[in-house]
Amino acid sequence: MKPFGYLLIAIFCTIGAHYATAQTKNNPWTASFGTNVIHNPVRDIPSEEGRFKTWNWNGGGFRLSVGRLISNRLYVEGVASINSISENYNNLEEEYPYASIDGMVKYHLTRGLYTLDPFVTVGGGYTWLDTNDRSLRTVGSPTANGGVGLNVWVTPSFGFTAQSQYKHAFEIYGLKHFQHSAGITYRFGDKDTDNDGINDDKDKCPDLFGRIETDGCPDRDGDGVIDSQDLCPDDFGPPHLSGCPDRDGDGTPDKYDLCPDEPGAIDDDGCPRRDTDNDGVDDRFDKCPEVPGPIENGGCPDPEQEARAQAALRLQQQQSRDNDIKQAVITELNKYAKLITFNNGKATLTTDSTVALDEVAEIMTIQKFMKFHIAGHTDNTGNKANNLTLSMKRAEAVRDYLLFKGVEANRITSQGYGQENPIADNTTAEGRLQNRRVELFVVN
Repeated sequence: MKPFGYLLIAIFCTIGAHYATAQTKNNPWTASFGTNVIHNPVRDIPSEEGRFKTWNWNGGGFRLSVGRLISNRLYVEGVASINSISENYNNLEEEYPYASIDGMVKYHLTRGLYTLDPFVTVGGGYTWLDTNDRSLRTVGSPTANGGVGLNVWVTPSFGFTAQSQYKHAFEIYGLKHFQHSAGITYRFGDKDTDNDGINDDKDKCPDLFGRIETDGCPDRDGDGVIDSQDLCPDDFGPPHLSGCPDRDGDGTPDKYDLCPDEPGAIDDDGCPRRDTDNDGVDDRFDKCPEVPGPIENGGCPDPEQEARAQAALRLQQQQSRDNDIKQAVITELNKYAKLITFNNGKATLTTDSTVALDEVAEIMTIQKFMKFHIAGHTDNTGNKANNLTLSMKRAEAVRDYLLFKGVEANRITSQGYGQENPIADNTTAEGRLQNRRVELFVVN
């Protein structure tokens, strides 16, 4: 191994020892050591095509790294490697020293808390190759690096590591190549009793394996509420509901919600307010939810109130029937009243009139609770006083006939109105005929 290689080892170990002694209490460190293989090394020099062997390994070579956690899954790492590369020509057994220093950023997919700990890594560095060329002796080139790897942790602090990287050189004399490595790795830092990756001085639950997001305290459902404060430690829920789910989003946790799939008020146990019978009593408290009743009776009908309501209903129905009957009677009376006629200028009924009045008398006899009024009218022919007297006599003649037919006297009144209330034009014969009339009224 050439002298500059040993000098490189000494410098890197000194730096690594400084980092190890200067570690902070809040950030764990890793160190790894192992062997490495240089695969498919090439340089963009035309005369060197196929010069180096595809696989190159030196038993005295090594790969040494020191890393530090800077966030949840992110590490920075310094790496030093020593190896050698052999000529590919059959008549030459020459080996050329290889050395590199790299700065890498590693992202761990599992935060390093499990046995299998995969990661990806990117970064850059500088690679030297001593080929004994007079013009290109011990030349170096910057490289851009990228790769993948896997740690296998046997204990929380000790494990094995393997990774593969591609290093791309930016100079034509720089070495483009793959570097594969394997070795042991060790994690160190302050005390971590529960091995959850959080040092005890920062771990709020140092004896319980927990999550970084909850400062080292356990959170089985991963909702950000530690199990000791989580009312539903196995069900994901928001912090403002103490870690309990709320499917309907009404602010009442499902475990206390009597209607977990229907939004409701918190003071109603998460259930919507319903009043099926519209009696002002919620169904939850209504003893008769489908039958309206007063609040003071638990939403059920009050027997006395129900009796009063039934009586009022019957009265209303009776009044409706009475009104229908009354309208029918009025219609019939109006029809027969048009058939009542008198001998010319007299108050004596014609034969046709008595036939119509027989029908009227039958109606009045049937409707024994109704009272009636008979109104007599004339046209304006002749003397006004005589017309008034004539209308009164005609109204009385109708009343007398109905009394004769058996209608009670206290149920019938009569009055003559003369020519004062015409219903048609008195200037025409047809109008005067309509004005000479008798009207029958129901008065109760």
